[in-house]
Amino acid sequence: MQLRPIFGITLITALLLPCIEVRAAIFADTSNTPYATAFDYLARSQIIGGYSDGSGKPYATLNRAEALKVVMTMRSEDRARTERVRMALPPLPLFSDVDQRSWYAAYIEAAFERQIVTGYPDGSFQPSRSVTVEEAITLLLRTYGSKGTPGAAVLSPYMENRDGQWFTPYLNAVVGKNLVMHQGKMTLGTPITRGQFFDIAYRLHSITAEQQTAFTGAEPQGGTAVHTTGLVQRLQGGNIISVPQPAGVAARVTSPYASQKYFAVTLPSIGITDLAVIHPTDPFSSQGVMEPLQNGVGHLFGFPGGGGKVMIYGHSSGYPWDRSQYTKIFRKINELKTGDRVYVTYDGKMHVYEVTYEESVSASDTSKLNDNGNGEELILYTCWPPDSIAQRYLVHAVPVESIALR
Repeated sequence: MQLRPIFGITLITALLLPCIEVRAAIFADTSNTPYATAFDYLARSQIIGGYSDGSGKPYATLNRAEALKVVMTMRSEDRARTERVRMALPPLPLFSDVDQRSWYAAYIEAAFERQIVTGYPDGSFQPSRSVTVEEAITLLLRTYGSKGTPGAAVLSPYMENRDGQWFTPYLNAVVGKNLVMHQGKMTLGTPITRGQFFDIAYRLHSITAEQQTAFTGAEPQGGTAVHTTGLVQRLQGGNIISVPQPAGVAARVTSPYASQKYFAVTLPSIGITDLAVIHPTDPFSSQGVMEPLQNGVGHLFGFPGGGGKVMIYGHSSGYPWDRSQYTKIFRKINELKTGDRVYVTYDGKMHVYEVTYEESVSASDTSKLNDNGNGEELILYTCWPPDSIAQRYLVHAVPVESIALR
């Protein structure tokens, strides 16, 4: 696999030490972060070490050599392969910019042998180049032999994704396997942090070890995650370095109804604000369609700005013992009036829709969901009346404005 090159300055980061003793206290600077469990798990599994000062630097970025060292240590077969290569390292490097005396030379040779990575067209490997979100995820999944999940982009409020890209199947897979932390949002094309990379690695390693299809562990409750992987440049010691950008800076918010989530809806006239919209991992089964409603509302058909039908669906009722905040989230959508605005943030843009009409139809009537080729239309959809599944309530809206957020 060739990890796609990114453009910009070379990030100046310290190299991960190839070997360090794992201490009981693990890392002093990770205990109050959402990444504490991941660092602890990987350290105790002897997959990662730390820096000479005992820190883990969860918010620092990760370069290609560091990422490769981690993935080639996650599986016993790859550890054995790397040691075998290290004992008989060829005198000439595979790539023009790799020094065979460097700590990462054996990892590169072994990973190339395993066909996990290749170099760039100019014959270089660029070990100090930062790894982007999509590159990191692809690297981790291919280490375990995964080719990802084909099909349209599976969406998540915690990570961007796009249709028809080389990375789409891999990002689909990490969403389906619940390998992305439910905090903040990872942005495509930006360098991944050590904490983000190690958290995905921890989840992937643990579900493989436990023979699970998806991560079911607890989400971190404490600490503060970086809400964007956007970077700003600062001058330090005469060198330009890149550091995580504070939440909200990456997006040039032009409306109070814009969201920092990748996909979200706001209905100000009925008090719904910044509600996560989630595309089902399996849109072809009733269980798959219902799954997003545990964490927000669901989405089917076209995407905002795409010119076709866009459906956002949610609960209007639930069982008496189910007190989830989302079981009755669409209970008041009948209070929307013609002319009310609906604000949908999707993929860096805010799409503004205006309600045109509302109707209730029988549960079996899907004719209004067919794309008639008359342009884009948003449909808000729920069971009706409340506490019944006899009918469906549809709010129709048409696009009136689209605002770029970054």
